Amino acid sequence: MTTSDSITPRLRNITFGLVNRAVRFLDILAMLAAAVVARPLSEATAADVTWAQSVLLGALAVVPMVQVNEGRRVYRWERYRHLRGQVADIILGLLASLVVAGIFAIGFLPGGIVESWLTTFGIAGLILMTIGRSMARIAVAGMERRGALKRRVAVIGAGEEGEAAIRYLDAPGRRDLYELIGVFDDRAARRAVEIAGLTVTHGVDELARRARQERVDVVIIALPWRAGQRIAEMMRKLCAIPADVLLPIEADWINLRGAQLFNVGGLPFLQVARRPLKGTDAILKSILDYIVAGIAVLLLSPLLLVVAILVRLDSPGPVLFRQRRVGFNGREFDMFKFRSMTVDPTDDGSRGTPMDNPRITRLGRFIRKTSIDELPQLFNVLRGEMSVVGPRAHVPNMLVGERTYFETVQEYAARHRVKPGITGWGQINGMRGGIHDADKARRGVELDLQYIENWSLWFDIRIMARTLFGGMAGRDVF
Repeated sequence: MTTSDSITPRLRNITFGLVNRAVRFLDILAMLAAAVVARPLSEATAADVTWAQSVLLGALAVVPMVQVNEGRRVYRWERYRHLRGQVADIILGLLASLVVAGIFAIGFLPGGIVESWLTTFGIAGLILMTIGRSMARIAVAGMERRGALKRRVAVIGAGEEGEAAIRYLDAPGRRDLYELIGVFDDRAARRAVEIAGLTVTHGVDELARRARQERVDVVIIALPWRAGQRIAEMMRKLCAIPADVLLPIEADWINLRGAQLFNVGGLPFLQVARRPLKGTDAILKSILDYIVAGIAVLLLSPLLLVVAILVRLDSPGPVLFRQRRVGFNGREFDMFKFRSMTVDPTDDGSRGTPMDNPRITRLGRFIRKTSIDELPQLFNVLRGEMSVVGPRAHVPNMLVGERTYFETVQEYAARHRVKPGITGWGQINGMRGGIHDADKARRGVELDLQYIENWSLWFDIRIMARTLFGGMAGRDVF
């Protein structure tokens, strides 16, 4: 298993789920196209059947076809390799669609042409879907050759379980799909130096460091289930890594929220943590971010200019305040804000800003209260460092009282599995302003994790709407 340096970052973002959705879309498109073709090629034209009637029948026929295919797990990348099996899948799905289309055609179409329309529709659907699946087969084969579908896998555990997982993934038929990036073990004295020909690296902390520098798709905790304490500790350390975390299935002693079965090369695992926002979801969120941020910058450019001038006139110092914040996967970046305080180079921001801080300027108090100071973060979004919606970006080693946020809230690092946001579920639910006690800190992390686990495009739009109508301003903001 070696890394293919020729793979472009764009191809690296392709996932199995994205390929499956593309094939499903091709099937739906083929069925609708077959309905369009069926009108002029059958007796429907002579019987004054409209385009709308023909397309509506095709749309109704799509539903049972997709349901049958989903039930038979047809939309899986491994099935696209063999065209003969795909033709059988197409025929079974098409038969279901013809039954439903036939029932509706009796009511929609004039008598005497139902059989002609269904025959033409069925033949056209078979031909067009076969063409679509052939294209999918060629595309999948090409992506496999270029390594675009390879999932980068890290294995934790240098014992028998780890060796078994490595040998399984390195078997013919699987090594083209899984790239082993390393074996990690936390036992300094007892770990093997080498396993299955691979050097064992010490510590999960090293894996976390690697994950900040390169992509990790899957982490397999290959430990015996009797090592419950070690597994729990590994899961705690891995919560910040945006990857699927899997356990071999041996027992059910632990209660894991959201755990589900997961398949890696045909071998079943228990998925205990899911990489959020991957495949289509990640693309949709990025598109929404760039559209919203781009439009906002254009519409708000007069306001941005006026505020910049006022900040410059209000007090000595730069217009923009730059500060290191922790972003996606624990990577640090420079976050922009309009400067709302007098300059103090000794303040690292770890204690937040108290409401009565004398450094807050007259203009600064207003732009903080109205969240206008946050608007330059739109440029962070356009730079790809932030999202419009997400957990709030904190400074490194953010303090809650005298302890760091990481020490105060066990799940804190899991916030970094997505990009931070200008606004978010926590911000519109009272988490703006200072967070100086443990209870509020835990509540903030709980809201952030709710957002990550329940993300949808509609959820983002709801949060943006609530922010626009007052969600970012309030009595706790200063």
